[in-house]
Amino acid sequence: MKKPFILFLSNCYGEDRSAALIAKEIKKVKPSVEVAGAPLLSEGDEYFKRGIPVITSSKIPPSGGFPLESLSGLTRDIISGYSIPTKYFANLKKVRDKINHIVIVGDVFLLTVGYLALHKRPIFLAPAKSNYIRPHSKLEEFLMHRIPVWVLTHDEYTACALRNKKIHAVFLGNPMVDDMSPTDIDFGIKGKRVVGILPGSRYEAYNNFMKILPVVDGVVRGFVSNSGKDGKIMFLCALASNIKEGKIIDSTRKLGWVCFEFNKFKGICKGDAQILFSYLFADVVANSECVIGLAGTANEQAAAMGKPIVSFVGTGPQTTKRRIKKQEKLLGGCLKSISDYPDSVVSEILLLLGDKKLREERGQIGISRMGKSGGKEKIAKFLVK
Repeated sequence: MKKPFILFLSNCYGEDRSAALIAKEIKKVKPSVEVAGAPLLSEGDEYFKRGIPVITSSKIPPSGGFPLESLSGLTRDIISGYSIPTKYFANLKKVRDKINHIVIVGDVFLLTVGYLALHKRPIFLAPAKSNYIRPHSKLEEFLMHRIPVWVLTHDEYTACALRNKKIHAVFLGNPMVDDMSPTDIDFGIKGKRVVGILPGSRYEAYNNFMKILPVVDGVVRGFVSNSGKDGKIMFLCALASNIKEGKIIDSTRKLGWVCFEFNKFKGICKGDAQILFSYLFADVVANSECVIGLAGTANEQAAAMGKPIVSFVGTGPQTTKRRIKKQEKLLGGCLKSISDYPDSVVSEILLLLGDKKLREERGQIGISRMGKSGGKEKIAKFLVK
């Protein structure tokens, strides 16, 4: 008898991670089930690192996967001959007869592509869409009513709104916040105040980091000035696996930053300012009192860990004013978007460092908006059932 085969379709890094966590959990619950991934805008690293095979993959397009967020991004996609959706659709059609069930982790565009290519009604997990930001459009509601068997939402508030529209929606938890336990690595931060840096996971992370540097300078000057000789502060920067720390270090040399190394971690320093790089995201966030966030999924994960986030417009399609404002609505008072860069950004971080109660209040908002861990187990059991 042929084994059941579940194919996970996902948009990009954040969705890949959620899909891979659920797929791995399914293998624990039901080892006889075959699972595979089909990322639309990545090479599938999140699947591979969890032992999940990938049937199709691709490189990130010039726009970073957000062609409608900026005219320049759309233009670069067109000039480069970007055709990932076409190739993706064709690759899905090739495996149509092998697949029993499909789970789509992403947006309504991917939902539509997957349904048309595979001719099967999927389970649809929409991790980035929430009524905290804005209600679903009529078109989105129509597609969610007709295509998926079930819609698994980002939060209960959204699930309730969709059920009121006669859509089969349920909130089972947010796998985005699962597997976020730190390893207690030694960053050499004893006796220091710590601010986290999340520059993002797409190509814009390099330029975002350069834009964060003046904020670091300002925070260090302000903190040392306020604290005197006892003012010891350090910055921890969490890098996505595809971002090269060497490239960032080389870019900062011309600005007077010097490379150093501690406990196998590389960093840069200039005067009283120190920034240490790490690929251990959970450790960076857990050790930070607040976070400078120019990221997507990573900002939301930091909020789930109870860390207040300060954000501002970055250098790419993921950190446009429009997208940051959306995230501010999603995360409530946990994330604050600052328009006056860099002075008011510096002031906001210094305010947080000086007010423990404020940090805790904003952190609790993030935890309540993102939900608790355990979503991957609940969703896996739901899918198997």
